[in-house]
Amino acid sequence: MHPNGQIPAYEWNFGDVNPPVHAWAALHVWDIDGQRDRDFIARLLPKLLINFTWWVNRVDPDGDHLFSGGFLGLDNISAIDRSNLPDGETIEQADGTAWMAFYTLTLLQLTRILAATDDAWTDIEVKFIEHFMLIVEAMHSEDLWDDDDGF
Repeated sequence: MHPNGQIPAYEWNFGDVNPPVHAWAALHVWDIDGQRDRDFIARLLPKLLINFTWWVNRVDPDGDHLFSGGFLGLDNISAIDRSNLPDGETIEQADGTAWMAFYTLTLLQLTRILAATDDAWTDIEVKFIEHFMLIVEAMHSEDLWDDDDGF
């Protein structure tokens, strides 16, 4: 992880972004290990918080809770190179925003694990609830969610 919180993307472009799935992976490790190693979560969560902050600051340049990015998975073949846009140009992507909603919920789950035995994490739980609600609101206000499709 870079000191600014970015996790390298892939070998041909470390500076690009991939879907933020590290918290999801941590939850799977937690489950596989029998949901008993809170120290694992406690050691990992601060790093994930730094990465989350990087995402919010780097990939939400307008602060409107709609996220952009590079190779985010749901539409990995594009007519344009999303990772190298002209200066000052951004793309707000439904998939980038959906990934951030998912990341927020998985981080919320991790903080709930720690808050169950340490009240110090309760404020962080609230932070992720607030972030998730802001993302949902932004998705609805920009018509990025279709109730009929569930996507």
